Amino acid sequence: MVDELRTEDAAVENETPEKEETMEEMMQQYTEAMSDIHRGSVVEGTVVDAREDGWLVDVGYKCEGFLPRKEWTHRVLVEETQEPVKDDKVRVQITNMPTGEDSQLGLSRWRCEFDERWNKLEKEAEENETVAVKGLRKVKGGLIVSCCGIEGFIPISHLTQEGHGIAPGKLVDQEFPVKLIEKDRRKRRLVFSRRSLIEEELAGIRQAFYEHVHEGDVLEGDVSSITSFGVFVNLGAMEGLVHITELSWQRSAKAKDIVSKGDHVKVKVIGIDKENNRISLSLRQTLEDPWTTAAERWTPGMVTEGTVTNLTDFGAFVEIEPGVEGLIHIGDLSWTRIKHPKEVLKKGQKVEVSIIETDKERKRISLGYKQLHDPWKNAVEKYPKDAEIPVKVVRLADFGAFVELEEGVEGLIHISQLSTQRVENPKDVLSEGQEITARVLEVNPSERRIRMSLRPANEEPVRRERPLRDERRGERPADVGEGRRQHDDRPRRPRREGGERRRQENHNSALPQEEMNFSIGDLLKQKESE
Repeated sequence: MVDELRTEDAAVENETPEKEETMEEMMQQYTEAMSDIHRGSVVEGTVVDAREDGWLVDVGYKCEGFLPRKEWTHRVLVEETQEPVKDDKVRVQITNMPTGEDSQLGLSRWRCEFDERWNKLEKEAEENETVAVKGLRKVKGGLIVSCCGIEGFIPISHLTQEGHGIAPGKLVDQEFPVKLIEKDRRKRRLVFSRRSLIEEELAGIRQAFYEHVHEGDVLEGDVSSITSFGVFVNLGAMEGLVHITELSWQRSAKAKDIVSKGDHVKVKVIGIDKENNRISLSLRQTLEDPWTTAAERWTPGMVTEGTVTNLTDFGAFVEIEPGVEGLIHIGDLSWTRIKHPKEVLKKGQKVEVSIIETDKERKRISLGYKQLHDPWKNAVEKYPKDAEIPVKVVRLADFGAFVELEEGVEGLIHISQLSTQRVENPKDVLSEGQEITARVLEVNPSERRIRMSLRPANEEPVRRERPLRDERRGERPADVGEGRRQHDDRPRRPRREGGERRRQENHNSALPQEEMNFSIGDLLKQKESE
C-alpha cells in the first residue's frame, strides 16, 4: 500500500514539469506567431463570419482581421475561385496593422496571389526563352491572354508575321508559345509577342521550300484571302499571290467571280523572289488557252454576240467568249464618219458582231459591226424612183449638194438638179443643215449612190446616155454633150470686151444645163442650112 502511494506521488511529481513545458511552448508559439504577423506578411486564416462587404478572418492575431470583398480578387488575375463561407481556410496578406482601439487588422487575398504568380512568371521567363499562354478574349488592337494566372496583352501586329493579318478571335481558347517583350510589376502590365517565333519557324520552312520548288512547278493550295488586285493562296510553307491578270484567260475578270475563300486550287509558279519572300502564281496557266482552238471555232462570216470590254481611239474590243476578244476597227463601226467609238457603243454593252478575220499566231480577231447594220440593204425598196423624200443637207461641193436620207445613207443632188434655172454655186440655193424634200432619180446599192433632184418630174431634162461618172470624187460633169468636146474646123468668133462670149438675149431660147447636147458650131451650121 505504501509502495503504491509512493508510486502515485512520483507520477504526480513527474507530471507537473510536463505541464509547465507545454505552457511554455504554447506561449513561445504564440509569441512567434505574433512576431510573424506584420504588414506584408502572408498568413493562413479561418473565416469566422461573412458580411455584405467582406469577411472576418481569424489569423491567430489578438483580434480578427477583415477581408473586404474588393480585396478578394482583381481583374488582372485569371481565376474562377468561389467566394468563401464560414470555416473556410484562406491565405491572405496583411495590409494594415491596428494602431489604436478602433483600428482593425486589414487583409487582402488577391495581392498575395498576384505576387506569387508574378514571381512564378519571372522565374519561367528567366529559365526559358518562351512562355506558354492561352487566348482569353479579343479586344481592340489585339488579344488578351493568360500567363501563369495573370492577364497579358498581345498587340495585333505581334500576332503573326509582318505583312500578314490574322483574326484575333481564332486564337481564343488556344494555347501557344510567346516571348515576353515588356513587363511592369507596379502597373501589372505584361506584353507578349508571337510574331518573332512564327518568323523564325517560317524561315526554316521557307528555306526548305526554296530548295524543292522552282519556277514552272504546279502546286496545290487553299485560297486564304481575296483582294482587289488578286488572290493569296496558302501553299503550306508560305503564301503566294495570283495577280488579277493571272486568274483567268478572261479579260477584266473579278476575283470573287472566279474563286471563293477556302477553295482548293492548282496554281503554277511563275516567279520566286527570295529576298522579299514573294511567290508569284498563275491560275490561268493551269487551264487550256482558248486561243489554241479559237481559229477553229471562229471562222470568217460567223455571227455571234459579245460584250464590249474596252473603247479606244481606234476601235472597240469585244469579248466573244471567256478569254477571247476581238477588235471592231473604228472604220467597221458605222457607215457614217465618227470621231470615237463611244459615239456608237459603250463599255459593257451586248452587241452582235460578225467575224471578219482570225489570226491565231498573233491572237487577234477582226470583227465587224456595221456589216450587220447596212442601211443600203433594202435601199431600192425604201427609195423608189420619183419618190419624194425628206432629206438634210450635210455637205456642199462645187458640183452639187450631198444630202442625208437616213443615218448611213447619203444622196447627191447635182448642181444641174438644184433648180430649173442655171445655178453657178450650190451655196446660192442651199445651206448645210437645211432640211428639204428631194425626188429620187436613181438608186445604185452596189456602188452606194443615190441621185436626187429638186426639179419637178415633168421638167426633167433629156440626157444622152453616157457612162456614170464618180461625182463623189469631185469630177464635175461636162456642161455640154459630145459635140462640144470635138474640135470645130470653122474659125471661132472673136470674144467681146472682157473676154466673154456673146450670149443670146432671148430668154425663150435658154436651154436647161443638161439639155445642151450640141456645140455652138452645130447651132451655126443649122442656121446656115435654114
